[in-house]
Amino acid sequence: MKAMKNLLFIALMLTALTGYATDVTSIVPPKSVTVVQFDNVKKGHQLTIKDTENVTLYNETIKSTGNYTKQFDLTTLENGSYTIELNKDSEVLTRSFNVENGIVNLSTEMTFYKPVATKRNNQLFVSQLSSNDEVLDVLIYYNNELVHKEAISDSSDLKRVFQLSPDKKGEYFIIMKSAGKSFYKTFTL
Repeated sequence: MKAMKNLLFIALMLTALTGYATDVTSIVPPKSVTVVQFDNVKKGHQLTIKDTENVTLYNETIKSTGNYTKQFDLTTLENGSYTIELNKDSEVLTRSFNVENGIVNLSTEMTFYKPVATKRNNQLFVSQLSSNDEVLDVLIYYNNELVHKEAISDSSDLKRVFQLSPDKKGEYFIIMKSAGKSFYKTFTL
């Protein structure tokens, strides 16, 4: 009987002790997170985070169409300037941010419109919407030889039509540079 009382007493003590144990909480400081959001993304768009030397620190291919939201702990980055870029079909959305002593300051979103090159018959049409007075450098190569180079900067709608020689059939390669970004296109005439 005495053993039964001792066993019951121990069981009650353990029950009381476990009840108090649920009240104990550990204090863990919350991490500072930066929420990155973009609307109207498509599957296959590219999200990158780069430093000032254009080194990619993070790269992700968007997996579903719709709105994109992701949390990042950017406070662990070294002090400096960085960019978050969403590379879409016809534009690149960029958000710059600075990290200083673990504090992240985001700037406003900037839109960069990609240049477009299309060929019709013996003509090459090159155009780009310019939101920030960009200069569009166009280099046209024929069979790996530079045949034309031009900097276009005359308006907010940068465009040119290049007449290609009908007797120069073969492979063409175009490099279009604007706002520190390069775009490439190949075609056959």
